[in-house]
Amino acid sequence: MAAPRTYTPQQATPGPTFTCPRCQRSYPYPHDYDRPIRCECGWWYTNIGHSTIVEEFRPRIGGSDSDAPQYD
Repeated sequence: MAAPRTYTPQQATPGPTFTCPRCQRSYPYPHDYDRPIRCECGWWYTNIGHSTIVEEFRPRIGGSDSDAPQYD
């Protein structure tokens, strides 16, 4: 019988990637003006055009400005 796994290894991301500078997780590179990337460490990364990435920390519960856009 195989030993149980307590996690699932991250699969390789095809194409260009963006790596969170804080936790080193890799995500598909965000397109200009596309939805932001929400990293598991709590940071959000938005491409505001011309590959300019803006970062914002939003805790999962009660951490976002009420006027800021909310994303699922």
